[in-house]
Amino acid sequence: MGCGETAGPIALPTARIDYVDGAVEPILVRGQALVIEGFGFGAAQGTGRVRFLKAGGGVVDALIGDSASWSDLAVRTTVPDSAVSGLLTLSTATGRRLTAAVHVLPRIPFDPATLAWQARAAFPRAPVGVALAAAEYASGGTVSTTLFAAGGAEPVGGDSLLAPDSGVYVARALPGGAINAWARQRDTTDAARSRVLPAPRAFAAAAVATRHNSRFTGNVLYVIGGIDATGRVLASVFGADIGPDSVVGRFITVEPLPAPVAGAIGVMRRGRVYVIGGTDSLGHPQRTVYVGRVGTDGHIDGWYQQPLIPAPRAYGGGVVLDGRAVAFGGVSDSVAPGGGLDAAPTRLASTDTAPLSLVSGFFTGVWGPGGALLPTGRSQFATLDLGNVALVVGGMYAGAAGDAAETLAAGVGGDSIGPFAGPVGTNSIAGLAGGTLVGPAAVAWHDADGTRHGLVLGGMDLQTRLRRAGTWGF
Repeated sequence: MGCGETAGPIALPTARIDYVDGAVEPILVRGQALVIEGFGFGAAQGTGRVRFLKAGGGVVDALIGDSASWSDLAVRTTVPDSAVSGLLTLSTATGRRLTAAVHVLPRIPFDPATLAWQARAAFPRAPVGVALAAAEYASGGTVSTTLFAAGGAEPVGGDSLLAPDSGVYVARALPGGAINAWARQRDTTDAARSRVLPAPRAFAAAAVATRHNSRFTGNVLYVIGGIDATGRVLASVFGADIGPDSVVGRFITVEPLPAPVAGAIGVMRRGRVYVIGGTDSLGHPQRTVYVGRVGTDGHIDGWYQQPLIPAPRAYGGGVVLDGRAVAFGGVSDSVAPGGGLDAAPTRLASTDTAPLSLVSGFFTGVWGPGGALLPTGRSQFATLDLGNVALVVGGMYAGAAGDAAETLAAGVGGDSIGPFAGPVGTNSIAGLAGGTLVGPAAVAWHDADGTRHGLVLGGMDLQTRLRRAGTWGF
């Protein structure tokens, strides 16, 4: 079991740890903030403490910030720099000892200056608007990752005409950031045996839930919203059971969004799925923000509307930090599906930010304007959250035709993100004949040693206006 209670003095049967960092058996990184949820921790810390196993043997105490960080239902703390995988122990002031299994990775800072793009296994198709997600699995002191790519579209007859696909592809990540060949999942008219989407989708969001990042003890892939074969934007959400190598169950329709959305900012963090902005069926960018928590049965236990972002935003980027969400870039005017390749509309350099609860995952205040993190208006780019750094790759911006700033980087720490600057890296995707990419998908993950890796997939080449099948990683 991921959570339990060891023998100890006067251990009440109702006292328990339910989740750590929003998960049954989390993958943590040294130095990160986390919350322990459960019952019976005591109203005040007193002599209570949280301990991790320590590198080299023994245990190490985790820092409890202040009295507000400890309550009977939740304890907020930080993973110690010397912590290792094993049992986390929470001891209360009354002598209860509660444990939970955790997987702890070293904190390996990512240095944008050393970024070196390399070609990865080519995608079998050449789509835009793919929904891309990574599933991280921890076992026996190792972490392995599987990538899932769902849907996407083949532009035909101009930027505004799309032929969405229902295909779902799977690739295993290898140590060092390479990936195996992509494998299309079983595609058959027999709905019970099919392992692709029930209907074509493009410009949807994707998220993966596992016991390591949610309350669900299984593994599921979600494909959220998007555009169908008729050009309609939909609120539907598909979900399917997945394994380390494939989609193992058929996709079913799960809890839909309150309203149709495509081209939204989608982020999975601490068992919650955040869907920010996006367009409606007329291509009008929206101000809506939804949060859905992955339930113990793998369904979304409701999509909750949160405070609206100050102005419409679609085809932008965003990150969810410890206690703050940040959305940046995109467009605010009506656009063709996918955002198009024309110089108009005006792209956004602006940023919106709002506070949220580390415990509940819901927003605790309204959105407000942040600093203009992007040096110039930019949309239809890929976003990679690498812990201490965020990258934006490709997209439409002034100078895009000459690849003036293909990859930009911003420093991230706690609840703050700095301005994006660059270009960064020792090379570029365009310089490797990968094209001037607009609308690529991207995903990031950890290696077993804590090293961060990323992948950029597909997109349109602004120079040739042809779609690309390349994948590029580091």
